Amino acid sequence: MKPFAFLALLLSLLLLPAFSEAAEVTYTAKLTGIECAGCKKSISRALGKIQGVKTIRIVKEGAEQHRLTIVTDGSKPISKAEATAALGKDSHYTLVSWSQG
Repeated sequence: MKPFAFLALLLSLLLLPAFSEAAEVTYTAKLTGIECAGCKKSISRALGKIQGVKTIRIVKEGAEQHRLTIVTDGSKPISKAEATAALGKDSHYTLVSWSQG
């Protein structure tokens, strides 16, 4: 095998794991404070700025509670504190629960 071809093969084998994608991760939360469709849009916009977030779904589950589902690319974990911070200090939205998986 020619030295250049061997070197190229060796580099490709070494770098391959670095380019593989992480598996998607889903987070689920209960959320209160949503009053209208504009609220859902504001929440989606704010949480969408977190690194790795791919999709956000908000579904009404009761008179005053919604289920929030966030799907990420798995590049980094997202904590409840990070999600709360993304919503903003002055936000009237409250994450009641938070779970991964």
